[in-house]
Amino acid sequence: MKKIFLLLVTVQIFGICTVFGQINVLHIDNNASPLSKEGIFYSLPRTVVKVDVRIDRVENFRGPYADFALRFLGLKNVISANSIEYRISEISITTYPEPDPEQYYFIELGDKISKGEKDGLLSLSDAGLILGTIEGKDDSLTAPMRVRKTVEAAQENDRDAFGELFKYSADASIFEKVDTIIRKINLDTMTVERQYLKKTIVEKSPEQKAKEAADFISKIKDNRYTLISGQQEVNYNKETLEYMDLQLKTMEKEYMKLFTGVSVHKSMSFSYKYIPVPNQINTEIPVFKFHKSKGLIDLDEPGGKVVTIRIQRVGNTNTVASYLSKAEKEPKIHGFSYRIPELARVTVKLDENVQEETQCLVSQLGVVSWLPAGKWQVRFHKETGGIKGLKIQ
Repeated sequence: MKKIFLLLVTVQIFGICTVFGQINVLHIDNNASPLSKEGIFYSLPRTVVKVDVRIDRVENFRGPYADFALRFLGLKNVISANSIEYRISEISITTYPEPDPEQYYFIELGDKISKGEKDGLLSLSDAGLILGTIEGKDDSLTAPMRVRKTVEAAQENDRDAFGELFKYSADASIFEKVDTIIRKINLDTMTVERQYLKKTIVEKSPEQKAKEAADFISKIKDNRYTLISGQQEVNYNKETLEYMDLQLKTMEKEYMKLFTGVSVHKSMSFSYKYIPVPNQINTEIPVFKFHKSKGLIDLDEPGGKVVTIRIQRVGNTNTVASYLSKAEKEPKIHGFSYRIPELARVTVKLDENVQEETQCLVSQLGVVSWLPAGKWQVRFHKETGGIKGLKIQ
């Protein structure tokens, strides 16, 4: 019975391949008619563009004494209302390879290849990548990253933001009020006055509490000046002096929050992927939307500004493509197919404002060619499927 030698290679070529005899490489698709089952499948890579977006979530908390900031401290630029806003802080563009479903090939092994040559023809990784036939020379490989929209920074649990951010707002808000009541008692022709003290517990008004906080800020500043100027006439060592000054500055800052308010920043990361295709070159393709009060949103959601990606060919493979189009008819038998990648300019825009721009190699925008069917050694780039080195036997 004829032995069937069949292996499926699911991702791009990479490594060193040594051909000992005649082989034939066929490009396959849904319409291809198989001539033999004895061979190996492999695919050329295509380039995936990955857009990483980092945004800052800024949550503004109004201070409890914001209404009195100008009156007691002369502060104008304070947070007047609670709000949440988002800002894009960074956009980066990277690429990674993945199998191109339109560039699968079948290596048809010739009858002249012996069983021993078949055993040593290709060295493959567990993912199906071609590594080579030279022992100990395999390159280390990293599996492509799976890209999806992710939130890098975990959301904080619900908490009492007011108590955490404005801890000195919990100072005593009531005081004891003492009233003197005078009663006059007429006894015959004599009038007697009796005094009574009436004690009541009264809640401080916001204005009173703001005035006390402002006075305490002034007191802290005076204490810092006294400490730094040496008016206390105490010979503190350097570490003690720095510690006391730091504590006073921290306390002053916490009391100032009661008037200015607090902004809490959270960093969030998202990733989007885009696969360039020839019919979308020089076209701005929507990727996601950015909303100032919602952050990154999907394209079908209302509102927000559209963020687009645009791929432009530099044209470094135009000469090669023109040459191949004028070449003679493709031979019936040829060796491994390989790519010559195109250099492309990738631009990410928010409205008409360029956020990030870079240049990178895009495999599927380039040219696919092939090697002759003969004895040779070849090394491939794992990212593009292009030839890294070639030696004719």
